[in-house]
Amino acid sequence: MTGPSEPDALPQQVRLAATLLLGLGGLLVLSGVLIFLIRTNIADGAVVAAQEQESAPPDRSQLVGSLALVAGIFVAIGAGSLVAGYYLRQRKTWARFAGLGLGVLLGALSVQFLFAGGGGLVALLLPVGAIGVAVTVVATLLSAPTATWFRREPA
Repeated sequence: MTGPSEPDALPQQVRLAATLLLGLGGLLVLSGVLIFLIRTNIADGAVVAAQEQESAPPDRSQLVGSLALVAGIFVAIGAGSLVAGYYLRQRKTWARFAGLGLGVLLGALSVQFLFAGGGGLVALLLPVGAIGVAVTVVATLLSAPTATWFRREPA
């Protein structure tokens, strides 16, 4: 990927990183809200599944609380990604570092989820895809055209 010829034009690398952060942020916020809204149904399903397998059922109230916490974390990380993605295009240096941090965080969480295992093909593809997004965001934000664009003064 090469940068644009105009000195103040948005480099492709920044555009890609911002787009990925905005898309990821939107998906995380949506996922967090949905998890929060259906957390009791998820907990009820987990209790019923445990009873059907004749294993000790989880404490429903603790499971609902844990799901609410997960939903809050998803919304917080998603909101951070949305803000960083928006301000990357505005040439805010802090947004570049926030995007790097979010990319590293996403990669680390995805690797952890990948090694946790369980589930089928989708449970394998989601973390692999998220690792790909994380690597792309970090690589584009560390690229030479991105660094040069952030060092220049806007016209």
